[in-house]
Amino acid sequence: MNKVNNYENIFRWMKKATKTERHIEELELFAKKHPIIFMKFHKECNAIIKYDESDPKYIKAKEALIKLFNENQNSFEPVFEAVKNKFNY
Repeated sequence: MNKVNNYENIFRWMKKATKTERHIEELELFAKKHPIIFMKFHKECNAIIKYDESDPKYIKAKEALIKLFNENQNSFEPVFEAVKNKFNY
């Protein structure tokens, strides 16, 4: 699966998952290991969850997250894999 599709799956998961489902162990470990990257990730996630996909705030957050994912691909990989395996995204 290419990166962009992988990212689309992450956005879909964030939008549909419950708060509890978003707090998966892999993301908790990521937050402890990469606190600064996680803070940036968490800040943008709110717009993904809160706004419609056509909303400028959603689009801006998505662009920021894609940039963050691209810059930190290896760090995010365990989270991407967990979402794919646990939630079939």
